[in-house]
Amino acid sequence: MIATVMFYALLPLSRLIGRLSELWHKAPSVYVNGKEVWDGGGALPGPQQMGLQWHSTGSPNTGPDPDPTETESPQGTLEIGCMEASVSDGGDEEENLSARLEETHDRDPVVNGFPKAELQGHAQAHASSGSQCLAAGAGDEDHKADVAPGAVCAALVQTGCPVFDLAALLADSERVQTAVEPVGWHFPTGLGLAQMSYCPYVQFPDLSYYPALQDQDSIEVMWRVWEDLSETHADAAAAFDFSIMSYNILAPDLLEGNPDLYTHCPEDVLLWDVRLQAILTELQIWQPDILCLQEVQEDHFLEQMYPVLTDMGYTCIYKRRTGNKTDGCAVCYSSERFTQLSVNLLEFRRPDCELLDRDNVGIVLLLQPMAGQMEALRPICVANTHLLFNPRRGDVKLAQLAIVFAEIDIMVQKCRSEGRRCEVILCGDFNSLPSSPLWTFITTGQLYYHGLPTWMVSGQTDLSYKVHHTRLFAPLWPSSLDISDRCQYRSEPQAAASGIFPVDNRQYSHDVMLQLRYCPAACVRPADLELIPGVTDKTPDPEDMDMFSRRFGHTLHHTLSLTSAYSEIRPDTQSAAVTTLNSDGAAMVDYIFYSTRRSGSAGDQEGAGGLQMLGRLSLLSEADLWSLRGLPNETFPSDHLSLLVKLQLT
Repeated sequence: MIATVMFYALLPLSRLIGRLSELWHKAPSVYVNGKEVWDGGGALPGPQQMGLQWHSTGSPNTGPDPDPTETESPQGTLEIGCMEASVSDGGDEEENLSARLEETHDRDPVVNGFPKAELQGHAQAHASSGSQCLAAGAGDEDHKADVAPGAVCAALVQTGCPVFDLAALLADSERVQTAVEPVGWHFPTGLGLAQMSYCPYVQFPDLSYYPALQDQDSIEVMWRVWEDLSETHADAAAAFDFSIMSYNILAPDLLEGNPDLYTHCPEDVLLWDVRLQAILTELQIWQPDILCLQEVQEDHFLEQMYPVLTDMGYTCIYKRRTGNKTDGCAVCYSSERFTQLSVNLLEFRRPDCELLDRDNVGIVLLLQPMAGQMEALRPICVANTHLLFNPRRGDVKLAQLAIVFAEIDIMVQKCRSEGRRCEVILCGDFNSLPSSPLWTFITTGQLYYHGLPTWMVSGQTDLSYKVHHTRLFAPLWPSSLDISDRCQYRSEPQAAASGIFPVDNRQYSHDVMLQLRYCPAACVRPADLELIPGVTDKTPDPEDMDMFSRRFGHTLHHTLSLTSAYSEIRPDTQSAAVTTLNSDGAAMVDYIFYSTRRSGSAGDQEGAGGLQMLGRLSLLSEADLWSLRGLPNETFPSDHLSLLVKLQLT
């Protein structure tokens, strides 16, 4: 009895204390349009709107200001309101929620900028899942439960309600921002990368991690920089400046015959019509005075390239490879700046020589610069070739190169017979790496080849793992080739045909006599030689004899003083420079060699002259080319880069 009385007496008191504690720990309020609509405890005080509003700082705010204690972002003020949704005792959840919405829409046909029909559709779609949004309410036991306002908000977010369109919010925030400089991709353009082009991002309707360029006029990006190497000259007015380009343009037949080398390329960049336009555009931009081309397909050259080059003022010389090959080499020169003195078309295949059984060709021509009122300048011998690719056959490459040097020597000797010096420029695809024996032979003028493995000549591959190697031994090529180890024709008929030496075999030029200085016959003392003290009694030193035997017995020579216009290391980044790239890799195999000032006394004509490099078009590294999706690509239409050098003849 006492317990029952205490229960009924303390029950109202406990309920009163609970209500007071709820009022004491009141949750933070939420404001809608500047009015407090919910204190965070239990149900909402009345039917309210629900929405997510973003007020930009640049636009006027039509509603009352929120609580000044609210924090504001730099872009605007965020206000959140939740619509009342409660479930009465034993009432239907769907009907109750719909009734609340209708009551709210009748008061305000547009809720936070959105039509009431749209909000009502979203609310009815989620009314059936009201059981998931129920939360325990604080009140007496007569109330079952109140719908948590956060649950209704979450349900509307999951359905993609336009009230929670983040893309619209972000787009609105971007309009508020004012960029100091153009935003988007930026590219260095123009000669020397002196200009900067900006291309803004595309504003996609949905969020994207990958911004792209907008559709607008195409931007021409110059990925290669012109390197100015000119210096101050005392007599610059009397100099003759000219440019020369060497370019392997990748013949379409070779591309189709080796599809495995271009698996990384899209099909559209491999189309010949697309590549042809890019090649001609590049030639029109740079307009070199002398143009040396390799892998030029004959039909395309005659029908498509030759008419354009002729209109540009070029005189063209073409030589197709022998056999059933469809490509070859071409040399084009400006008719306004040069006149042709002589030309020789080379075929490296020799029926009487088993070593030379390949169809490679070359062109050697002698050009005379035209400088107006200036006195006659020295002629320039220009040679263009494409040596054998096979990395294992270094012996064939050396024999082909020896033929080129022998033909260049004919041009040089012809000029000397007329009392003039001749400058030399050697261009082409040599299929040899820098610092390889073949490259060293060109730049130093000698190569000791005895016992050298043939695969090591070009440096393209490493076959050191093999047990047996094909090696180079003397004689390097058969006597039927009629070329000496000094890369000059031996017999008089070859020289006499070019007008260098007199046909009379009893007369010899000074250069021919100099070739006999260290031959074995010159080191043997004739038995009837008259003794002249200090002259004929002087005998060679045995150590010098051994040096001459080692140096000249199994050594190739040429008398040209050639220097490579390009270095294997890029001076700006100290990375390896490459001229070609395909699916097998990248390397430097294309070169422009030019003659420099020869060593000699100040008054010696042999030590005068030479060409000086004024500038060049820089090369790229393998990483740079792969960032452009390799070669060929939209910017560079061949699997080789063009080489462009500006030289000066004084």
